[in-house]
Amino acid sequence: MYDVVYIDADGGETPVAKRLDDRKDAADVARKAAAERGVGRMVLPGSSKLPNCVCVIPVPPAEAA
Repeated sequence: MYDVVYIDADGGETPVAKRLDDRKDAADVARKAAAERGVGRMVLPGSSKLPNCVCVIPVPPAEAA
Protein backbone atom coordinates (compact mmCIF):
# COMPACT_ATOMS: atom_id res chain seq x y z
CA MET A 1 0.00 0.00 0.00
CA TYR A 2 1.12 3.54 -0.77
CA ASP A 3 0.07 7.05 0.23
CA VAL A 4 0.76 10.09 -1.94
CA VAL A 5 1.29 13.45 -0.20
CA TYR A 6 2.25 16.95 -1.24
CA ILE A 7 4.79 18.64 1.03
CA ASP A 8 4.71 22.43 0.78
CA ALA A 9 7.51 24.96 1.32
CA ASP A 10 6.72 25.14 5.05
CA GLY A 11 6.91 21.35 5.47
CA GLY A 12 3.15 20.91 5.77
CA GLU A 13 1.72 17.72 4.29
CA THR A 14 -1.47 17.56 2.22
CA PRO A 15 -2.84 14.11 1.31
CA VAL A 16 -3.25 13.55 -2.43
CA ALA A 17 -4.22 9.84 -2.36
CA LYS A 18 -4.38 7.16 0.34
CA ARG A 19 -3.91 3.42 0.42
CA LEU A 20 -3.20 2.77 -3.25
CA ASP A 21 -2.42 -0.91 -3.80
CA ASP A 22 -0.06 -0.56 -6.73
CA ARG A 23 3.23 1.36 -6.63
CA LYS A 24 2.93 2.22 -10.33
CA ASP A 25 -0.53 3.71 -9.77
CA ALA A 26 0.80 5.74 -6.84
CA ALA A 27 3.72 6.98 -8.95
CA ASP A 28 1.30 8.00 -11.74
CA VAL A 29 -0.83 9.97 -9.26
CA ALA A 30 2.33 11.63 -7.87
CA ARG A 31 3.59 12.48 -11.35
CA LYS A 32 0.30 14.15 -12.32
CA ALA A 33 0.02 16.03 -9.01
CA ALA A 34 3.64 17.22 -9.26
CA ALA A 35 3.08 18.47 -12.81
CA GLU A 36 -0.07 20.35 -11.73
CA ARG A 37 1.82 22.02 -8.87
CA GLY A 38 5.07 22.57 -10.78
CA VAL A 39 7.12 20.65 -8.19
CA GLY A 40 9.31 17.54 -8.02
CA ARG A 41 8.35 14.04 -6.97
CA MET A 42 10.03 11.28 -4.97
CA VAL A 43 9.45 7.79 -3.62
CA LEU A 44 10.35 7.74 0.05
CA PRO A 45 10.48 5.06 2.74
CA GLY A 46 9.04 7.76 5.01
CA SER A 47 8.42 11.46 4.79
CA SER A 48 11.43 13.60 5.59
CA LYS A 49 9.53 16.84 4.98
CA LEU A 50 11.15 17.68 1.66
CA PRO A 51 9.62 21.02 0.60
CA ASN A 52 7.68 21.49 -2.63
CA CYS A 53 7.50 17.80 -3.47
CA VAL A 54 4.83 15.18 -4.16
CA CYS A 55 5.94 11.99 -2.43
CA VAL A 56 4.92 8.34 -2.66
CA ILE A 57 5.23 6.86 0.81
CA PRO A 58 5.00 3.10 1.44
CA VAL A 59 2.53 2.23 4.20
CA PRO A 60 3.78 -0.50 6.56
CA PRO A 61 1.57 -3.62 6.42
CA ALA A 62 0.47 -3.20 10.05
CA GLU A 63 -0.86 0.30 9.28
CA ALA A 64 -2.48 -0.75 6.00
CA ALA A 65 -4.70 -3.34 7.69
